[in-house]
Amino acid sequence: MEEFSTLREKIMKLLSETKEPLSVDEICCILNLPLSERDRVYESLIHIAKTIRRQSKGKKQLLMVPPQCRNCGFIFKNLNKPKKPSKCPKCKSQRIDPPKFIIK
Repeated sequence: MEEFSTLREKIMKLLSETKEPLSVDEICCILNLPLSERDRVYESLIHIAKTIRRQSKGKKQLLMVPPQCRNCGFIFKNLNKPKKPSKCPKCKSQRIDPPKFIIK
């Protein structure tokens, strides 16, 4: 049955069952997706957030631990959609922890 699930369904199941928030790279690794599918996973997360909210009537939601600069600690709070920023606006470092996701 699981082999017939869509990518979004697989991601939703994974994020619902995990104990710790997962990055997109971790999601790709667990679902055996090539890292070249990162953009597709980020795009799916946007739709999953809406679906989860609608299906659970607001009881569940997709939560994001925002990306953070490893160099200066800057936290990217104002993201319009989930993504890993390329560099820190404060110190210009490219050492950024990616956002992590979980469904609660």
